[in-house]
Amino acid sequence: MTIKELLFKQMAALSGILGLIMGILTIIPFICNFSFFALVVLAAPIIIVYMKKMNMIGILDIKQGALYGAIIGFISFIGFSISFVPLATIIGFIYKGSYYLGISLLFRAGFFVLIMMVFFVAILAALMNAFSGLVTIYIYNQIEQKPDEAKTDINIQE
Repeated sequence: MTIKELLFKQMAALSGILGLIMGILTIIPFICNFSFFALVVLAAPIIIVYMKKMNMIGILDIKQGALYGAIIGFISFIGFSISFVPLATIIGFIYKGSYYLGISLLFRAGFFVLIMMVFFVAILAALMNAFSGLVTIYIYNQIEQKPDEAKTDINIQE
């Protein structure tokens, strides 16, 4: 079970863009919880459904759904961190009583600590998105029409 290089590049690009957008949206106080939930749980279904609608991927089994979901979850959280952490750090440095002061303190604790924290939460996001990608492909396979092999009419003449 290998991933084709073009499919991986498309999936990584879409996941990175979704992560960057969610990182910017998470800065907004009123929708930060919803956008973070969407990133951690719903990134894989969003991208898988989009790729199915654009015919980038064909019929998948649930193992591929879990694998694609994990890849999408990990890459989207890395993209999220690339946009969210600097913005939250700047806001935390400017406004000392803000919600983002903890991120700026984590940034002061050390760059290595911040990188390890991002990496482990990205693994958690990959796990959650693997499950949601698996469920998405399972539901998609139940709904989607498959070509019937029994309807082929083959006449063999001697």
